[in-house]
Amino acid sequence: MNRTILLLAALWLAACTTSPATVPDGGDTAEVLRVLDGDSLLVDVNGTETEVRLLGINAPERDECFADEAAMLLRELSGNRVRLVGTETDRFGRLLGYAYTAADLSVGHELVSRGAAIALSIDHPERNRFKAAEQEAFTARRGRWEPEVCGPAADGSEAVVIAGVLEDAPGDDAANANGEWIEVANQRGEGVSLGGWSIQDESSSHRFAFPPGFELNQTVRVFSGCGDATADSLYWCDDDPVWNNGGDTAYLLDPSGNVVDRFAF
Repeated sequence: MNRTILLLAALWLAACTTSPATVPDGGDTAEVLRVLDGDSLLVDVNGTETEVRLLGINAPERDECFADEAAMLLRELSGNRVRLVGTETDRFGRLLGYAYTAADLSVGHELVSRGAAIALSIDHPERNRFKAAEQEAFTARRGRWEPEVCGPAADGSEAVVIAGVLEDAPGDDAANANGEWIEVANQRGEGVSLGGWSIQDESSSHRFAFPPGFELNQTVRVFSGCGDATADSLYWCDDDPVWNNGGDTAYLLDPSGNVVDRFAF
């Protein structure tokens, strides 16, 4: 039995938060034509092919750790038919909505509960439930959150943490990128090499890679704007503000892609 099948079996057995407290009525019954990735489907609704982006979650991208497992779990959960609830579309023209199984199981909630997707901080009716499910899955180190699910843990993984995030820069965030930052701390008495480590937010677009050979002694702040790097200050140099003032989550990854720490706000 290969590793992917073993992981999915473990996810199924470990899941302990399943059925949603309230299941909305209505929606359209859709035939599942294809699973595109861990959070999107191609379906047929009354003879029309429609791409669906599951509302409120984000699964690993196709080139990231656990992407295949997330897609396989979505395929298993959705089966041949789902009931879709939602009418809005995203900027790519995809339908945004919840998907429910024939047994009225929330597919998105299950993906988060089993550690196959993160819960986005965007405003939607199921946000609090999805967020609680992610916290529970992370605490249990289930699925994507398993300590060495992506490969061997890096030296220092037990000591390096996200100490805090300042998400709301003084004034206009867009005009003051360096007014927001994330702080990473080393809790052991000797330096830890962070070369190859990275930081992500909830989106699929904001990614920061620590410089090769960078050594963390105590703390380092990674500012969202540009600047000259020092031993305790690094710069994302992103085109846009990184952290959402209305809520976001920071993820610290080692070179293998394992999530070492998570900081939600």
